Amino acid sequence: ISEEGTCILIHCSDGWNRTTQLVSLIQLLLDSHYRTLRGFQCLIEKEWVAFGHRFEERCGHGSRQFDNDSNIAPVFLQWLDCVWQLMQQSASAFEFNEYFLQHVVDQMYGCQYGTFLFNSQADQKAAKAYERTESLWTDVNRNKELFVTKTY
Repeated sequence: ISEEGTCILIHCSDGWNRTTQLVSLIQLLLDSHYRTLRGFQCLIEKEWVAFGHRFEERCGHGSRQFDNDSNIAPVFLQWLDCVWQLMQQSASAFEFNEYFLQHVVDQMYGCQYGTFLFNSQADQKAAKAYERTESLWTDVNRNKELFVTKTY
């Protein structure tokens, strides 16, 4: 793709789950910017949050039927595991560390920040999430030294 300048079209059945996982992994592999702390945040915002990954449904935020909810699926968590697997193979290619990935997972399920609480940016805007909660990235960037490696 990068060497020959070819284009690809990726489309899975609904476009929200496997498509986002695959497109995000491809970008992470092809563009070193997305392997930096800021670049990774940008990738998540662009391909997951702005594209409309259904975090509220997939994570079960607010679900009273957690055990019986067929919409709950660890799609984003699976993608983060893929990122972790890549980091195990080439740690020095990533600016961020394993603790950063763990922090993202903890905060996704901990619901402290508005970043992963909603199914779309429209829902986020309607709930005035960024007026009522802080973005996870504000916290991460404030404490950057905790999340970067020395080998990058």
